[in-house]
Amino acid sequence: MLEYPEINTIVGQMKHELIGKTITSGVLLKKNNNLFMSESDANRYQFLASGKVTHIEQMGVEFYIFLDNGYGILFCQSGGKILFNRSESDLPKAYNIRFDFHDGSVLTYTMQLFSLGVFVISHQDWENRKKNCDKFDPFDERGFDGFMNFVSELPEDEKKQIKIFLASHVQGIMSTFAAEILLYAGIHPSIQMKKLDRTAYERIYNSMKYVLTDAINKKGRCTECDLYGINGDYIAAAERKNIGSPCPICGTVMEKNSVGGITAFCPDCQKK
Repeated sequence: MLEYPEINTIVGQMKHELIGKTITSGVLLKKNNNLFMSESDANRYQFLASGKVTHIEQMGVEFYIFLDNGYGILFCQSGGKILFNRSESDLPKAYNIRFDFHDGSVLTYTMQLFSLGVFVISHQDWENRKKNCDKFDPFDERGFDGFMNFVSELPEDEKKQIKIFLASHVQGIMSTFAAEILLYAGIHPSIQMKKLDRTAYERIYNSMKYVLTDAINKKGRCTECDLYGINGDYIAAAERKNIGSPCPICGTVMEKNSVGGITAFCPDCQKK
């Protein structure tokens, strides 16, 4: 799944490639059971015709491509490849969605895991979506105090295991980066939030900023690709495949954790 660093990379590249281009058409070519959108959603692609890309905004794992006609393209949670193709000859062999531009370039989306969909919405719908977002922005300018305020305001029934909290309530973070953050914070993924003190939360916050910034600088994980199909340089240490491998911090054999998806954790660095 594409998480914050990968989306950040793709959005930056889109700003370079797409701003100023005019869309001629959009089409859903191949419906997939794991692509959670309907044919009627795809019919709204007709509203894109002749719209010029003006700017692009990111909100966690979602991003919105603004057009000058009042509409835009919303990419929701994505488990696939978003590729920029300079011409028809560069297209991948198989893809589910395409958006064509006046200069012959094409933006394609290919399903791999699952996706909440690629939709056409109005600018006002996007603004409402941002306004109603109830997740914490990991790069919120309020910093650690803002993070602690967010945690303190959560309903008690939402204060569960810390990994589930990160994957459910922090923008752009899902299972992989939640596990990664907790590994470098030295916090067990299964620990209940009520058992954590302010010092532990500070470690989690600092780890979150460090891990995400490092992954962004490396253009995402080496298992995910950017807008040009090039894999990132960030090597995750707490993915499922790392179970049985040595911990990058202390060398202890990494073990399996099943909270909020199967990932690896270090029984020595992350004592419960």
